[in-house]
Amino acid sequence: MKLLKLVLVVFLQIYTRVSAKSPPIIIIGAGSAGIAAAARLFENNYTNVKILEAENRIGGRIRSVFFGEAFVDLGAESCHGTKDNVVYDLVKDFNILRHSDASNAVYYSSKKTITREFGEEIISLIDSVYGPDGHRNVVEGRSLGWYCMKKYNSTIYDKYQKNPDKLEVAKSSMDLLRHIVLDYEGAFSWFDPSAKSDYTDCEGDKQLKWNGMGYETILDILMKKIPDPAKQLPFNQAVLLNKEVTKVLWNKNSSQNGVTVVCSDRTNYTADHVILTTSIGVLKERQRSMFIPSLPRVKREAIRHIGFGAVMKIALRFKTKWWEDNFSGFLLIWNESDKLRVLEEFPQGPIKRGRSWLTELYSVYPVAHNPNVLIAWLTGEVVPEVERMEEETMIPGIEYLLKKFMGHKYNISKLDAIIKTSWYSNPHFRGSYSYQTPKARRSQVTAEMELAQPVLNKNGKPILQFAGEATHAYFYSTVHGAIETGFREADRIINLYK
Repeated sequence: MKLLKLVLVVFLQIYTRVSAKSPPIIIIGAGSAGIAAAARLFENNYTNVKILEAENRIGGRIRSVFFGEAFVDLGAESCHGTKDNVVYDLVKDFNILRHSDASNAVYYSSKKTITREFGEEIISLIDSVYGPDGHRNVVEGRSLGWYCMKKYNSTIYDKYQKNPDKLEVAKSSMDLLRHIVLDYEGAFSWFDPSAKSDYTDCEGDKQLKWNGMGYETILDILMKKIPDPAKQLPFNQAVLLNKEVTKVLWNKNSSQNGVTVVCSDRTNYTADHVILTTSIGVLKERQRSMFIPSLPRVKREAIRHIGFGAVMKIALRFKTKWWEDNFSGFLLIWNESDKLRVLEEFPQGPIKRGRSWLTELYSVYPVAHNPNVLIAWLTGEVVPEVERMEEETMIPGIEYLLKKFMGHKYNISKLDAIIKTSWYSNPHFRGSYSYQTPKARRSQVTAEMELAQPVLNKNGKPILQFAGEATHAYFYSTVHGAIETGFREADRIINLYK
């Protein structure tokens, strides 16, 4: 009998320790942050984990689609830097990443010749205004658009005041600068982001791409499908697709199962800890109706003040390749008269503030191992409307644009098919990536302090945790930032139970 009691005591001790180390955990969102958090938990023997994903796929704002003869990335596409970049560290031993040259070929809508040297000069000017160091040491509270306009105008007038032809092109290139800013910041207007920011670049090559394999490769590495599929982590059992979360009911007075998550299909799940990785766009739209009771005021303010817009990509597949093998893409500059003329020559499609949607398409780049495919980038306030355009209008519009700029040099073939992004229109994202606003900085609202801090229960345990690129203090808007935040929130739980 004594032996039996001893065995029972030992069993109960082991069971208690195992149960304590496997509290029920729900991760909302199976993007890079959610996958990273789950991977870290699985690796530390936390098995009671569910990942609720609103889409019918994993990846979030990473989306690699096979199109043409290889994968194209409709979401994140570049590994930005090598030093202190968790994406690079995870993938560097697999010989996947390749440098991709950014284009310095510039085309002008009036077909005036822009020499390679002058094109490089324009790009260098833009980089001097909006380079890694140029827009951070400025007065607090100013918009990035204000700063760029002021600095760019003074620079070109000093440089080209005695050369009217070059000055005309340089003045038109202000729009190219605006597009580049909006692309990097993810905003609709360049007057929305703050000129001064906490964003930090990783050192090293910032144009490393996935050699035709797609950014989703990083998810396979996190899930341990690469290099040995036999050793992959138990994501197949943990991920539940088409689970759109509508309510998060939390009780700070509960010590166990303090959160109930309700989905649109009327299923519900309870947990001790919930890690939310939903985009800041979704939180902006739904925080009032989603959380019961409401989130603390400081967190609501952070969600409201952090910026979030959208950029757009259009993958273009042509019947025949019409560009050279060493083609590295091109940038487009519209002069003022052609901006007006396009409204007559191609009036179809959205018009915003008297400008055609076509004037917001500013760059076209090739895709590795995809000989007949190019990617076009479009930014600005017109993005939400272009996302909803029919292909019947978009395809002839893009063909018109390419012929207008490059028809004198290339025999441009017919478009065979396109794929366009819809990050803003999609209710599960409502945009592309976050940025700091002047108001957020004036209010001292930071991702690290306000948004990333968990909501605690009465015992001081985190019951609502926040991850995703917008919660990173200085790597926001990046995949490596998102992955770091997923690890951060998983480690918060792991350290709690140590």
